Order: sequence, then structure tokens, then C-alpha cells
Amino acid sequence: MLPSLLAAIGLAGCSAAPGAVSAPTPAGTVVSQSGPSALSVAVASNDFGVGTPRVPFVLFQGSQPITNAQSISVAAFDLAAGTPTPGWTGAAVNYNDYEIPYWVVFPKLPHAGYWGLGAVVTLADGSKSQSQFTIQTLDPPSAPQIGDVPPASQNRTLATEPDLSKLSSDTAPEPGLYQLTVADALKSGKPTVVTFATPAYCTSRLCAPVVNSVKTVYHDYQGKVNFIHIEVYKTFNPLVYADEMAQWHLQSEPWTFVLGADGKVAARFGGPVSPSELEQALQPLVKQ
Repeated sequence: MLPSLLAAIGLAGCSAAPGAVSAPTPAGTVVSQSGPSALSVAVASNDFGVGTPRVPFVLFQGSQPITNAQSISVAAFDLAAGTPTPGWTGAAVNYNDYEIPYWVVFPKLPHAGYWGLGAVVTLADGSKSQSQFTIQTLDPPSAPQIGDVPPASQNRTLATEPDLSKLSSDTAPEPGLYQLTVADALKSGKPTVVTFATPAYCTSRLCAPVVNSVKTVYHDYQGKVNFIHIEVYKTFNPLVYADEMAQWHLQSEPWTFVLGADGKVAARFGGPVSPSELEQALQPLVKQ
């Protein structure tokens, strides 16, 4: 299971790749108000690096997502010393062009370890509520970091596997996402979006729509940007992980990477990514 709160709040999480290492305390553990209708935070990713990692999360009231919160202020606390030490504070950004609206914060976390994040939520009626959660930062993280050149994967394409149903579990796959290998994209001189996701086998509403976001942006940037979807599984019966999951050191899914024309990682999105958030990463990279 994806090391977040998705299972704890009644949603099915996403699969972790073989060899995933569990932390002593799972990233995203909630410390919140008690009771079945209490506000809680579900962290929708993992593998956070030191610095200013992207931390996506969803608000829940009981088992139902909160979709109309006005604003969220987040404070980071260093848990290394035993007594939480206040640090960075800032506002989270909302993305509501996704199946379940989510929030993103980029806290300043200067060293590896466990960090407490306290969220003060202003609800639709103006009232405020609080929740806390914990994440772990790694130095370095497992997946490719911003500035890295990712593996030049020879992923399957329609040229090597003409049966699209074997390349993707998507019920309505876009053939344009299965034309290029990562190796070819790195040599193309164009920005590239590479997303690892399994639409049919990731049952959470948080991660399954990632490929839909990529398809939406593909239609707007076709010809200017390479788009590649790599299915998490290379066979569906039985389910066998794709070799690229190990090549990219991915311990969970979904993951979406934006590469610049130079082939280096310009943005990394663990968990949900909406069309607008993906476009924000692409716009500076696309030649006008």
C-alpha cells in the first residue's frame, strides 16, 4: 500500500513496488481530532527529499473529502530533538481541477528525518479547524530528483507491442502516450512528461485520474512536448511490475516527471497531479 493515510480513512491506496522499505512510523500518520466526523489530512505521496519537497494532501471530514475549504496555513516542526521545534510556515495551494480537490505545500525542511506539519484550515463558513500529520524526508530520496538525468529506459511502445491493451490498463488509452521510449525522448531536444500509473489497478480516486490529467495536457501541447505513459505492470495476469519501476527506484505509484529539453528532471509529482499543476511545470519549458 502507498505509505499514506488512504487506507486508514477507508480509501484503497496504490501499490508499492517490490523492495519498498517501511518507515518505523508511516509517513502521513494523522494526529487529529477524535471522532468519526473529525477533520483529518491524507498525505497523497511519499519519497520526500530535503529542501522544499512538494507535499500533496487531501482534507477529509470522516471518510468524505472536504472540497470547499477557503484556505490552509501550514507550519513545519522539526521532530528530531524529541520536543517539536517550530520552523517554516506558509500557505498551501489548492488544485480543484482533479477528481478529488487536493492541496500542495512546499515546506522548507533542511535535513532528513521526521517532520510534523500542522494545518490550520479555514472552512467554507469561515470557521477554523486544525489537524497535524507527519512526513519523513530522505537525503537523497529514492526516485530521480530535480536536476537529475533519469534512466534512459527502453520502455515498450506501440512499435514493439502493437496491442495497446498490453501497454496500458486505461479503458480509453491515448495512443500518443505510447510512441516514444524515454531513451528517444531524452535525445529529442523537447520537454518530456513521463508518468508511471496503473489506471485500472490503482483503485483510489486520488491516483487513478493522473493519466486523465496527462491526456488532457497532451492535447494542448501535442507536438511541443513528448508524453509517455509507462504502465506500472508489464503483465496484468498475473500482475508483474514493469522493469522501469525498479530502474527509476519507484516504491509507489503514481509518479509523474517533467523533463526539460536538456533531459534533466524539472519537476517531480508524487501522487495526484491536476492538468493545471502539470501545465504550470511545462509552461516555462515550452518554446513559444
